[in-house]
Amino acid sequence: MKVKQIFDAITEVRDEYIEEARTTQLKKSAIAWKKWTMIVAACIVMAIGIRGAYSLPDLLPFGGKAGGSGSGHGESSTFMSYAGPAFPLTLSQPDNTVTATRNIIYDFSLPNEDSIRVWGANVEDRYTLINSSTEEKNIEAVYPFIGSFNDLKELIPTITVNGQKEHPALYAGGYSGGEKLDSWEGYKALLEDGSYQSNAFAADPVLSQPVTVYAFTDFEAPLEYEAATQAISFNIDPDKTTILHYGFNGIDIGDNGFRRYSYFVPKDIRMEKDIKLLIIIGEDIKDYSLQGYKNGACERGNELEGVSSTVTRKEQILSDVMGEVINHFFTNYDDGNSLAVSQEMFLGAVTEFMVHYGLLSDNARDHYQYGVLEDVILETYSLKRVFYLKFQVSVPVGESVLVTVKMRKNPSYDFICSGTDNKGIQGYDMVTRLGSNLHFDALTAELTSTQNIEIVRQNYGFNLSQGVTEVELDLNNEHYYLEIRPVEQ
Repeated sequence: MKVKQIFDAITEVRDEYIEEARTTQLKKSAIAWKKWTMIVAACIVMAIGIRGAYSLPDLLPFGGKAGGSGSGHGESSTFMSYAGPAFPLTLSQPDNTVTATRNIIYDFSLPNEDSIRVWGANVEDRYTLINSSTEEKNIEAVYPFIGSFNDLKELIPTITVNGQKEHPALYAGGYSGGEKLDSWEGYKALLEDGSYQSNAFAADPVLSQPVTVYAFTDFEAPLEYEAATQAISFNIDPDKTTILHYGFNGIDIGDNGFRRYSYFVPKDIRMEKDIKLLIIIGEDIKDYSLQGYKNGACERGNELEGVSSTVTRKEQILSDVMGEVINHFFTNYDDGNSLAVSQEMFLGAVTEFMVHYGLLSDNARDHYQYGVLEDVILETYSLKRVFYLKFQVSVPVGESVLVTVKMRKNPSYDFICSGTDNKGIQGYDMVTRLGSNLHFDALTAELTSTQNIEIVRQNYGFNLSQGVTEVELDLNNEHYYLEIRPVEQ
C-alpha cells in the first residue's frame, strides 16, 4: 500500500519564528517555541534563541538600500519584518459635523534591554475633536491598531478622553486571507473597502457540528524506550469523514482512505501533552487498531510490546471540544498569563480561522488540510491582524475634546544575519486617512528624545541637525515613514 507520511506538516518551523527566537530573549511567561509538536524542532528554535549562531538563507527578500542624508527619500524600504503603520481614529458612523486635528508624537527614550540601543518607540497619537453642530454629539469612536494575540499585552493602546482613562471594548479583525501584510499597501488593500472592519464587529461563526471524540489517556510504555510511540490506524471515506486532532506527532495517509495517527508516549522527561484527541466530523470511524513502536518510525519490524493507553469515546459539540482544547493548550504550555483576552474571544478567532481557511473551509490552505489543531491555535495566536478599540465620546456644542492614544510601537526591520544594507535600521510609518471617515483639518508630527538616534530615510521633513523636530504634514499624502538607526553615546 502506498503511504504518504505527513510529519513535516505538523512540525515545520517557519523562518520568521527562527529569526524571532534569534533576536528575542526567552521569557518564562512566553511560549518558548512556536511549533512544539516535534521535540527536535523545538530544541532547534531554543538553541538558536540562546546561542544566536544560526544563519538564514540568502533567498530571503530584502528592501531598499540604507543611506542618504535623512532629509527625504522617494519611498520607504520594504522590510523583512514589517510592523505596520499607525492608523487614524475613525467613527462607527460618519458625522460631517465632527472634525479633528491630529498630532502624532514618536518618543525614542525607550531603551532596549541592553540599555544601549533604542528598540521601538512610545507613540502618542492625539486627536482634538471639534463639534460644529448646534447640538451635543455622542459619538462612538474606533481606534485601529496592529498586533497579535501573542503581543497584545505589550502593544494594546491606552486611551484617555480629556485626561480620563477609557475602558474601550476590544474587537479582533480576522486573518488577512490572501492579502500580504508586508507593506502599507497590503494594509490598504485589506482595509480600504471597509469589509474587514465590519467583519471584526460581526458575530463569530459557531462550531455547532456534532462530533465524535476519541480521547487517549493513562499512557504506558517500557521505560528503556525514550521515544516509544503509539499509533492508531483505520480507514475512512474522505468524502464522509473529516478528522481534527490534538496531541499527535505524525500522520500516515494511504490508499483507500487509510489513516494512521501516532504520538510519542508522554514521559516526565519529555514535554508531551497528557491527552490526545481525535475529533471525527461526519461518519464515525469503525474498526481501528492500536500498535506500539520503538520510536516515531511506525514501520513493520519496529513494533514494541507493552505500549498502551485508555481510549474513551464520547459525542460532543465541536465548539465545546475546541474550548476544552484551547484551555488545555494554554494551561499546560504557559503560566496562564499569555492569553490576554477571554477564552471566548480567542475561541471566536480560532473558529473564524477554521471556517474560512482551515479544514472546515471549502479549500483548506497549506498544511491546515491535515487537521492539526496545534497549528490552528498557534497561527491564530501569532498571526498579525488589525484590532479595534471602540469607546464613547461626548463633544459639547461648539467645543472640543482631546482624545489621546498611547502605545508601544515596535519597528519594522531586516533580520540580523540577512546581509542586507538595512542592518540596524528601524522603520516607523503612519497612514493619514486609510480606514477613517473623520475629516481632518490639520495633521502634525513630532519627535522627542532623539539623542540616541539618527534619521536615515523619511518623508516627514524632520531635520535633527537643524533642530526641526516638529512638522506640519500634507493631508493629501496617504503615507508617511521614518527610518532611523540607533547610535551609541
